[in-house]
Amino acid sequence: MSWQIALTVASTVVSASQSMSQAKSQKAMYDLQAKQTEADAARKALAYEQRGNETLRKITSANASSVARGYGGGVVGLEGSSKLMQTINTQQGGKDFLMDMDNAANALMTGSTQADIYGTAGDIAMRGGAFDAASKLFTGALNISKTYKTSAPTPKAPEPKA
Repeated sequence: MSWQIALTVASTVVSASQSMSQAKSQKAMYDLQAKQTEADAARKALAYEQRGNETLRKITSANASSVARGYGGGVVGLEGSSKLMQTINTQQGGKDFLMDMDNAANALMTGSTQADIYGTAGDIAMRGGAFDAASKLFTGALNISKTYKTSAPTPKAPEPKA
């Protein structure tokens, strides 16, 4: 009967080990998804920052053209209608630039939040795996104690004296 006990114990331990292994694999998957999400967010933020920088280059170019046209036409390029056009270009471009910077910050924050969610899911998977493994070990021990319990004689209570 001892080989049956050993087989039952081994089976229970292997089952519990598989639960932990599966939990570790799930956590690794969630950790990888978290890193990928953060990388995607950083890529999106960089794209917004590059777009903002391109907006600034266009503003500079438009304002330089306005100044050159003004001076080329015999007008002071930094006064009057030429200056008004530069101011309008700068204000509108500045709004676009700030929106791109806000979008970049939002992309990073969203990516970080999603990565945190994946991290939490990985932690939950590990706790669930540990609980499942502990449950299997407990159930196995309970089954072994029920099935292979030795039957020792129970002592009788002493007879009352009359």
